[in-house]
Amino acid sequence: MDTSHIASDNQLFPSSTPPTVPVTRLSYYGTAGQVFRLHLMNLLMNIITLGIYSFWGKTRIRRYMTSHVAVLNDRFEYTGTGKELLYGALKAMLIFLPLIIVMSIPVVNIFGFIAFFAILSVALYLALRYRLSRTKWRGIRFHLAGSVKEYFFLSLKRTIINIFTLGIKIPKSDIMRWSYIANHMSYGDLKFSYEGDSHKLKRIHLITLSILIVGFGAGFIPLVIAGYNAERAKYNVAPIEQTANSSIPADQEVSQIPNQNEQTVSNRQGNEKADKKMVGGIIGMYLGIGIGLLSRLWYQAALWHEKFRGLRLANLRFKTDVTGKGLLKLYFTNLLIIIFTLGLGKPIAVHRTLRYYVTNMSIGGELKELIAHQESLQQTSGMGDALAADVGFDIGM
Repeated sequence: MDTSHIASDNQLFPSSTPPTVPVTRLSYYGTAGQVFRLHLMNLLMNIITLGIYSFWGKTRIRRYMTSHVAVLNDRFEYTGTGKELLYGALKAMLIFLPLIIVMSIPVVNIFGFIAFFAILSVALYLALRYRLSRTKWRGIRFHLAGSVKEYFFLSLKRTIINIFTLGIKIPKSDIMRWSYIANHMSYGDLKFSYEGDSHKLKRIHLITLSILIVGFGAGFIPLVIAGYNAERAKYNVAPIEQTANSSIPADQEVSQIPNQNEQTVSNRQGNEKADKKMVGGIIGMYLGIGIGLLSRLWYQAALWHEKFRGLRLANLRFKTDVTGKGLLKLYFTNLLIIIFTLGLGKPIAVHRTLRYYVTNMSIGGELKELIAHQESLQQTSGMGDALAADVGFDIGM
């Protein structure tokens, strides 16, 4: 019996198709109203306790937000305490106070600014390490290992390279920093792994960096010209005022005064025009720089995509749908909320930011097969958390 045709048919029409990978999206169930109520309660308690309660208040809001993030209806849990944040803030003060003193001393303050940027990178690393160690899912704790010293020197080296390459190497620096963090993260006894490609970010980086440079130049050059015109108009008035105050011969007094008045009015008008040009130059500068900075949101979105594209945990893969347009809408609305609420709406902005990032994240793979064992509690302080909060790093978790 000839079975060759059967074999060929099996090749064309395989009996089994490759299994599809299940995709799970993260959910966020928190509400802005509840976050704002917690914030108002925290404000009242801060007044009563002269600000001491702020660490417990921050923990309450963070615990609420974290507990409303879920994967497959299994919610995350935050176990950090206000006491840890208080002790961390006290330790942070021991770093900030000497730094402030150094930055106020001429010449020496150059080293103070270098130290500030070094502390900034370390603060973000320490804050993430603390928050991960206090976050659980299905009762299993996250963990961030690695060396603070290694990460500090990595960040310092990449910062220097970014400066000397005029920003060209920023994508590679961003991927190298994230690679160090991601490859030292773990969920219980399961370790994350990461392999990224900075070349995928090169095109969008160069485009948005060019827009930033052009925007800065388009705004800064008119400001310089307006400032020059203002100074010129200012010095043109001096000789006229001096002439007006000097003695005038009697036979010329009647004919000269009207001319002086006309010149004074003319110069005042010139000064007003120069002031208007100066104001316009300042507005143009901020507008140009603003457009340039907003364009970088598209690079940030591409960076998030690359960070998650190469991230692995056992059989799981990760993906984010964050977009430049979405980030623009998010941050612009957050800014309006903070401005029109005179700062009271900042927790709502944090709530919206967390919701956006969480709901635009998905996990590929069979989560039911993910088996991890609990690791011992990582002994970390809240110092990095306090330092990071001081430089504006906080998206809720």
